Amino acid sequence: MLWRAGLFVAGCCCWASGIAIAADVDPAALQKSLVESAERFSKAFAERDAKAMAALFTPQAEYVDATGVVFHGREAIEAEFAASLEVELPGKLGIEIISIRPVADGIVIEDGVTTFQPEGEGPTASTRYTATHARQEDGTWLMASVRELESAEISPHDRLLALDWLIGAWRQESDGTVVDTEWKWSDDGNFLISHFSSKQAVGESLNGTHRVGWDGERKQFRSWVFNSNGGSAEGWWTPGFEGEWSATLTGTDPDGARMSTRVTYDRDGSDALVITVDQRVLAGESLSTLSSRVVRQPPAPAKQSASR
Repeated sequence: MLWRAGLFVAGCCCWASGIAIAADVDPAALQKSLVESAERFSKAFAERDAKAMAALFTPQAEYVDATGVVFHGREAIEAEFAASLEVELPGKLGIEIISIRPVADGIVIEDGVTTFQPEGEGPTASTRYTATHARQEDGTWLMASVRELESAEISPHDRLLALDWLIGAWRQESDGTVVDTEWKWSDDGNFLISHFSSKQAVGESLNGTHRVGWDGERKQFRSWVFNSNGGSAEGWWTPGFEGEWSATLTGTDPDGARMSTRVTYDRDGSDALVITVDQRVLAGESLSTLSSRVVRQPPAPAKQSASR
C-alpha cells in the first residue's frame, strides 16, 4: 500500500544520515526546500488530507508502485491516496534520504528508504524509492515522478556515497609543510580509506591511514585513524546543515596522552576542500583551532612503454 512507498519523499519524519549533493548546487537551500515539503506532507498525512498530499506533485506527475501500477496525473494520485486512506491503519512514516543528485537544470533525483510503523502492534515495512523533483517558476520543488523499488536493503557502499566527493588526491602546503592525502574505495567497496603523509620543513615526516565505515548499531559513519608514530583515534561522523561533514575523534598521541578533536570537511567547489580542526584537547589542555584549504591534485601522467 501507499504508506510503505517511496512517494513519501516529503514524508512524516525525515533524517539525513547520508545526503550526497552535487557540488554546484547549494545543498543547504535544496535540503531546506525538501524539509519544508516534508512538513507540509506530514501535516496533510496526519489530517488524512489526500488533496493536500497530492498538491506536492506536479499536475502531470506519475507514481509507480512496487507492483508496476502507474497512477498518472495529480488527480489520479489524489484518488489513490484517498482510497488508501480508507483502508490503511494510521501510523508513522520515517524517511531516510540517501542521495540528492541534480541531473539537469531544475531537475533533481532523490533516492532513499521509507519505513512505516503502524499505530499499536504491527510489523514495520521498509521500501526503497527513487523520486524526481522539478523546480517550479516560483523556486519551489514538486515531485514529478516517484517509483517504488524493492524492499529496503542498503549496503554500506550505498550509504558511503554521501562522502564520495572525498575520493581523489589532495595536497595542502603551508609554512614549508606539505600534507598529501589520497582517498580511495576499499577493494570490496564498503569502506573509504585514505593514506596520508606529512613532510615538514625541518625534515620530520609522518604517515598513516584513515578508514571510514558504516556502523549499523549507531546508524552513523565511523572512523579509525592510525599514525606511523604510534598515535591512533576513532570517532563518529555527523552531517552539517550546509553540506559539510564533521568527524569527532578521540584517541591517544604517540606518548599515550589522551586527545580529542573535531575535523570538518567542507567543499569549496569541485576541486578544493576547507578542513577545519577545532575542539582540540591534548592531555587536558585546550589547543587553538586550525584551518586549511586543500586542492585536488591532477592524475599522474600515464607511463609510456619503451619503444623497441
